[in-house]
Amino acid sequence: MTIVDLTSMGEPQTEQQREINARLVSLQNEISSYCYQCAKCTSGCEAHKLLELEPHKIVALLKRGLINELVNSDIIWTCMTCMKCRERCPQRVAPIEILFALKNMAVASGKQIPGKYTAMLQSILSLGLIQDIQQITTRMNTTVKRDELGLPPLSKPTDAQKFQAAVMKIATEKV
Repeated sequence: MTIVDLTSMGEPQTEQQREINARLVSLQNEISSYCYQCAKCTSGCEAHKLLELEPHKIVALLKRGLINELVNSDIIWTCMTCMKCRERCPQRVAPIEILFALKNMAVASGKQIPGKYTAMLQSILSLGLIQDIQQITTRMNTTVKRDELGLPPLSKPTDAQKFQAAVMKIATEKV
């Protein structure tokens, strides 16, 4: 089910719309009502190319006040946080900030976070990295390690307990 399917019967949630716009103003970003749907944000979106995320449509739904549809949709979790939408927007609307606010609202309302996010957090807590250091396979079908490519070693947190405490504080912090 897509967001468009959900909006046909949706009622505007003006209070939640004001809350998101207030968050955007506090972040010194422009309010979503300045968006004139040029779709420049979508044209550069990495998630649009792969997962059909359309930031300009999310901003349009926010302008219409259809917050519950957005918060309950899995599409908000597909953002790759590449920040291209922010860079490309001529009105400085920053759809990525809207997506962050929607994700925060989803978590605050008790919606389950997708498994990939929790796996990533577990990896950060255990390794200090989003994923373990990978080896690559060359065209000659040989496996090459990072140091064999002349790349510097990746540093991991020196004080694991302090690092884990900081990550957990950030992860559980109310926004």
